[in-house]
Amino acid sequence: MTLTEFIDTFKTKFNPSKIMNSLERAADLNNLPGNGSEGNESGGKPEDNPYINSDNNPAKNSGALRVSQSGEEPFIKLTDVWKIYQMGEVDFAALKGISLEIYEGEFLVVLGPSGSGKSTLMNLLGCLDLPSKGTVFLNSKDISKLEESELARIRGQMIGFIFQSFNLIPTLSTQENVLLPMEFQEENVQKAREKADYLLKIVGLTDKKQNLPSQLSGGQRQRVAIARSLAVNPPIILADEPTGNLDSKTGGYILDFLDKLHETEGKTIIIVTHDLEIVKYATRIVYLKDGEIEKIEKRKKNELEENK
Repeated sequence: MTLTEFIDTFKTKFNPSKIMNSLERAADLNNLPGNGSEGNESGGKPEDNPYINSDNNPAKNSGALRVSQSGEEPFIKLTDVWKIYQMGEVDFAALKGISLEIYEGEFLVVLGPSGSGKSTLMNLLGCLDLPSKGTVFLNSKDISKLEESELARIRGQMIGFIFQSFNLIPTLSTQENVLLPMEFQEENVQKAREKADYLLKIVGLTDKKQNLPSQLSGGQRQRVAIARSLAVNPPIILADEPTGNLDSKTGGYILDFLDKLHETEGKTIIIVTHDLEIVKYATRIVYLKDGEIEKIEKRKKNELEENK
């Protein structure tokens, strides 16, 4: 299936709308170390950035959803959230009365063992599922009251997803996988290709843009997934075990990259994981156990302090 055929199949469901976003500070990410065996070194000069040098000034012409910069209101708010699944004649509560506020610009790590409800919580935070009881607000909107088309628009414009299994389309090239979110948003074809190429340069994969996922290593595929998650410059990056299928060196590179995004772009980073090593990047850690929040810790770099 070609990229065009794939887009035509799913366009109706995703209800695309025009979007033009910027990555004005993306060039700052080029200082991250690359691994020559994983593809070419990341690089590029700020003047080469298509997000800066666009005929359409993104700061003036963006049609994307914008988020309050005040920091006073939570970006995401869960109030007494339950998620209950019916298993035959038995009800199973994957989440039990979760209340949580996430503010813009946080680096939040949700930590818990298998079966703790992490994936269920991630699906709610990413507007991929709705709560059985309680409310989930994203940017002051109750997601339970939104039409599927509006939820799809929010997912497409506000949230960049990074999955443990990469979730790349196997029949599409690296470049086409990165183009995919922009195609759904009906981005100008030439501008979209410039952005895709620039993002692949940032993650050090310029020489792999015509490769299929099967021709890439695990680390390279995860870097493609990161480039794809940034394609429409969403304010939220939501990652599910982003280092789960990677060796420690490559996993460290990925986490450093996300940390750099948080520092230089002000992205709200949410990572769902069972890996204790990831907590060093967090500004807050939410501990889940048996579908409930066990505790929340607030931290600074290299220093943990209990908040709850």
